[in-house]
Amino acid sequence: MKIFIINHSVENCGVYQYGKRFGDIATKSKKYDFMYYELNSQEELFKFYEEHKPEAIIYNYLGGTMPWVTEELVQMYRGLGIKQYLIVHNVGYATFFDAYLHQDPYYDKEDEFNFALCRPLFNYTSASELEKTDTLNIGSFGFGFRVKHFDQICKIVNEQFSYRKVQINLHLTTSHFCPNANDIQNIKQDCLNCITSDNIKLNMTHDFLTDIQMLDFLYQNDLNIFFYQNYSGYNGISSTIDYALSVQKPLAICRSNMFSHIWDVQPSICVENNSLLNIINNGFVPLREKYESWTNDKFIHKLETIIGN
Repeated sequence: MKIFIINHSVENCGVYQYGKRFGDIATKSKKYDFMYYELNSQEELFKFYEEHKPEAIIYNYLGGTMPWVTEELVQMYRGLGIKQYLIVHNVGYATFFDAYLHQDPYYDKEDEFNFALCRPLFNYTSASELEKTDTLNIGSFGFGFRVKHFDQICKIVNEQFSYRKVQINLHLTTSHFCPNANDIQNIKQDCLNCITSDNIKLNMTHDFLTDIQMLDFLYQNDLNIFFYQNYSGYNGISSTIDYALSVQKPLAICRSNMFSHIWDVQPSICVENNSLLNIINNGFVPLREKYESWTNDKFIHKLETIIGN
């Protein structure tokens, strides 16, 4: 059975990055022939359809990233007997597909049309040992938007670690679909304004990294922190956590609903409930069960079960 996974081709996009991870894992299935394509037009899709005649198509679709995926296109392939799935990224998703794959592993409205996926983690092993120093490395990354509150990371580190040497490593990149170059410049100044201790230094980088480079960046940190805005409605699950979990290092979050899938770990990793020092000292233990629940094998098994439904 052949199943297409259709993504767009713009790398500096969170939707793309999720679709790429999805495809990389799914194509390892031994039960189904998942075929991953990065396409940018109906004509490209039709070309591959004519060549392979898939029995199902999974679209990593948002209107702004793949506007060529239309209701008429879906209806046409439905008429050819092809079942079509949508990977759901946020609350405003299109409803003209046959079934929906929800990123939230705890999505609680599963039925014959809606399914919860495991998180797509990386199989990561560090290529080198870390050099031990007396400097504490605390990091974060993402597309540089002010709503991700990178300045608040600097503020809490300054408040809780002013007495020791700390390097804050922030890797902030530009987004193709949501221009944010001005945001990044403002974030840097906001961060510097929050650092009053001479012991704390800010290191900010911006080059777009490969997945392995991004994982190496996170692995070098003693703690990774994410402080996204809390949205009034469901806004999807943040993929930054997939990267942070994959390197198995201590992780701290705020109670943004984009991190709701790891809110419940104990001891708490939420800064509202625990100090950064305690979170570091607890290591990866609080997150071990999550990590083991979302292995690539379990992701593949769940996807195969959905396709066979």
